[in-house]
Formats: sequence, structure tokens, C-alpha cells
Amino acid sequence: MEGDYFKLTPLSGREAWYLPAYVTEEEHLHDVLSVGAAYSGAMGETFRQTIHLLMGVLGAAVILRLDDRGAFIFVSAVLVVQFLACDAITRGYDVPVLSRVMDESERNEKMPLKGGIAYAVGALFCLAVFSREYAAVGLVTVGVLGSVSTLVGIRFGKHTVRGKKSLEGTVAGIIAAALALSLLIPWWAAAVVAAVGGIIEAGFPLDDNVAVQVGVCVVLAGMGVGVGFVW
Repeated sequence: MEGDYFKLTPLSGREAWYLPAYVTEEEHLHDVLSVGAAYSGAMGETFRQTIHLLMGVLGAAVILRLDDRGAFIFVSAVLVVQFLACDAITRGYDVPVLSRVMDESERNEKMPLKGGIAYAVGALFCLAVFSREYAAVGLVTVGVLGSVSTLVGIRFGKHTVRGKKSLEGTVAGIIAAALALSLLIPWWAAAVVAAVGGIIEAGFPLDDNVAVQVGVCVVLAGMGVGVGFVW
């Protein structure tokens, strides 16, 4: 289509660019930057959700290897460390390694480490009110459910449930959580717990890192699932 393109002056000795006649150089640069920002955002979200997943799964593995007192001390220590780190970052201090991870893993939150602190608060409550085993189930649920539902929703989400939550992401998260939980509890309990967790995660307006864990433990206690069902 010979009349529809024009030749721009090459920059830095590179070959000239050929662009549609109705696209200015500034518009083209804006489009390139927009694509780059979208790619960077997608990679950042993948990193965040990987951290989210590992926090739940590894946290559960640790407390299952400890006794009740050890698990309580471990989660309490994690909460205290995160609170102090949050305070340091808020005051402008550079925390080695953690500040870099924060740049990659945190969204534009007013409160640094908000997700991690909520994780620990939920786990601590479940340890105090229910049991170490129930707390582990809550951690696995929130970790797998949250990460899978978010990543699948970003890629394949078409139908909105609430806010940025998609039906496709929620269903995928429920399935993934049920499969993971079936390694810890009977499959029928895993299915029920994952479904309840998915409903809370998609519909609860406040922090789901706490709400999912507490909701899962309440459901487990209500179904009367025993505490001797894990490793």
C-alpha cells in the first residue's frame, strides 16, 4: 500500500522506521511504552502470585513439622519481623534484600507487607482458636486459591464476579486448591473447603488473606473433620 506509509528519519544511525501515515512518531512511541508497561505489569503480577503461593505452602509445611508451641512461636515471629520491616520501610529505611523484593512483589500499597502481615494474622488466629493442622489447611487454601485464581483470571477471565475477580479465575482457583488440599484431608472435605474458600475470596469485600483462612477453619470444624488427617 504505497501511499499509506512514510519514512521517518533514522535515529542513532539505525534503519528508518516505516509507520502508517496516520500514526505519528510520538503515538508509536506511546504504543511501544504501553506494551512494555503491560508486559512488565504481567511479569510483576506473576512474581507477586508466586510469592503468595510459596508463603502459603511453605508456611503450612513448616508449622506441620513443629509442635503446637513451636508453630505458634514461628508464626508470631514472622508477624513481628514483618511488622518491624513494614515500619522500617514506611520510615524510609532501605532493608537489604527485602526492599528489592518489595519493589517486585508489592502493588502500590499504602502499607508495605500488608499481604504478608494479613497472612500471619490469619494463621495466628487459626492456631490459637483451632489447631495447627487446621491452620495449615487454611494456609494452603489461601496460597493456592489466591495465586491460581488471579493468574488465570488475568489471562482468561471474561466474566466478572466482583471488582477484578473473574468467574474463570475463581473456578480454576477452587479446582487447584481442592487438588492440593486432597493431600491433607479427605477429597470430599477438600472440595467443600476449596469451594467455600473460593466464594469468600471472590465475594468478601475485606482482606481475603485473613478471611479465607478463618472461613476454612470454621468449615472444617463444622464438618467435624478430625485433626489427625495430615502428615
